[in-house]
Amino acid sequence: MKIIAAVLTFALGASAQTPPSAPAAAPSGGMPAEVVIKAEGAGSKLNDQKPPLKIEVDPFETIRPSLKPDENLLLAVSPLTVSWRRTHPEILMNERVIQPWRTAFSQRSGIGFKIKDQLEALLGGKLERKEARRWGWSLTIADEEGRVFHNYSGSGDPPEELLWSGQNEQGEWVRAGRSYSAVYTFTSPDGSPRTTVGKPLLFKGIVHQEDTGLHLSLDSSVLFGTSKNATELQVPAGFDLLRSAADLVKRRYSAIPISVRVFANTKELGDAQAKAVQDVLLRELMVASRHVGVDATRAPFSDQRVEIVLLNR
Repeated sequence: MKIIAAVLTFALGASAQTPPSAPAAAPSGGMPAEVVIKAEGAGSKLNDQKPPLKIEVDPFETIRPSLKPDENLLLAVSPLTVSWRRTHPEILMNERVIQPWRTAFSQRSGIGFKIKDQLEALLGGKLERKEARRWGWSLTIADEEGRVFHNYSGSGDPPEELLWSGQNEQGEWVRAGRSYSAVYTFTSPDGSPRTTVGKPLLFKGIVHQEDTGLHLSLDSSVLFGTSKNATELQVPAGFDLLRSAADLVKRRYSAIPISVRVFANTKELGDAQAKAVQDVLLRELMVASRHVGVDATRAPFSDQRVEIVLLNR
């Protein structure tokens, strides 16, 4: 490019300074006069080498898009938090759909008692295994009237956890709405006893299998108020408890005939409460009325409850 510029500059310079005239006489032999063309810049030489090819390359081109932040997360209201509610409002508000946040029944198949933790809490520190083996222990479950409902005992190395089904040796089950106490008695190596009482055991609902079927026992004081004499379900506590029972049936025991047994202050009150429970179960389980039978029985206050029996036997 420099050589071409030099030639153009030379040609233009000659035409500016020298007026047009007749061509110069050729020297002897008929050859034109010699013309010398010099390139601008000192030391430059003509060559046929091409300059190196320079292409800008991003070494992280393939992964750079994944490194960019999700701009949706930077919004004041992320669409990720509302998309399910926005696109499925009929499912969110449908009372027939299982709603896990209403669950009132534990997934465990028993009641756990941490024997060793109670001993260490009583002594105020951790015990080595050799030292723990020297202690005797017993666990007594007493009902709200102070009578012994069930008892466990042992010696040497108290168990980390003892799992109880909720049934005593007489075949009786703990009842929903009744209060039970766990009394721990530990015998030291020198023979002196030490006693501590755990947290009260009070359940809104209990599930257990009997010969007559699977029983879902529900606390009437939650369903129909503390006096247990309402004819309509209490909202939200009573309704939520019954919804949890219906959800449990949907998950595991669908298409099984159901019998609702209500123990109330009077037969008339029991019939009204049974009808209220039946109406909710029919709507929640989407079954015909012949699949949910009802019955009512008069009972003392401490025995008043609602039994939803799945006739799987």
